[in-house]
Amino acid sequence: MSICIFCHENSDASKSVEHIIPESLGNKHHFLSKGYVCDKCNNYFSIKIERELLSQPYFVSMRFRNEISTKKGRLVKEKMIFPGIAKASDVTMQTTNMGRIMSFGIRDEELFNSIKNGRVKTLIGPYIPEPTYPNKIMSRFLAKCAYEYFLYSVGEDNYDLCVQELLGKENDILKRLREYARYGNGEYWQYNQRRIYSEGDIVFNGEDGQYYERLHEMKFFVKEYTRMSNDNISAEIYFVMAISGIEYAICISDPNITGYQKWIENNNGISPLFSKEESIRLSLSEINPILINIKGPRRCQD
Repeated sequence: MSICIFCHENSDASKSVEHIIPESLGNKHHFLSKGYVCDKCNNYFSIKIERELLSQPYFVSMRFRNEISTKKGRLVKEKMIFPGIAKASDVTMQTTNMGRIMSFGIRDEELFNSIKNGRVKTLIGPYIPEPTYPNKIMSRFLAKCAYEYFLYSVGEDNYDLCVQELLGKENDILKRLREYARYGNGEYWQYNQRRIYSEGDIVFNGEDGQYYERLHEMKFFVKEYTRMSNDNISAEIYFVMAISGIEYAICISDPNITGYQKWIENNNGISPLFSKEESIRLSLSEINPILINIKGPRRCQD
């Protein structure tokens, strides 16, 4: 019998595949198979957490300028202003072999004619570099991602054993995190947010000789651990994730994030996501002004 890791109800009939980061943020590979998150919980997160998060101005703007499609493959719309005529319209954007193409959903006849006749040639969009902070929807979203990634990280061959031993009704070691993510129970779960690299950075991995762009990445970070007299280990563990260059971190066992913030201060602002094998070789944000560029903590450059 399959048991949902969130509500602990029978999920044998569930058809949902649970993406840790939603497909609407470009995630196609990190997901839990059918049955581990029931349809009811999957729908709850999709509507009450992810949809609300993605409708916030930063995520609309970020997905628009990075051309990240919706789950159904549709381009994200952004409202742009045409200053020459003091009108606004929804705009979509897509890069093709012909260059970058913008499409306008214009219902205003005056605006349409002004563009058609060449009287209006400029449009202005919002500049939103990061999400509103602090943000309870983001906090619960991170709690959900952390809880799911805990199971994902043990490997699919060990899913069932992990659910039985660690996420069961009696031994749910992450119960507070789970109930906060699913039901909003308990105190507000703090998280840390900062930009660690620019949008569109192209990374070179010296170990495998590959170039790539990181849309998102995530890992568990163990700040420190103590071995107890009974050989049990007490550890301070954080879930750290970056989406389009912004790093988010949340502790999986405690709502307090000050331990992680102190670690950042003591380590010159470096991120646990950084790797010695990776270096920034090109930042598309230095070429494309619509992307966000920063001067701050980055991967080592040779």
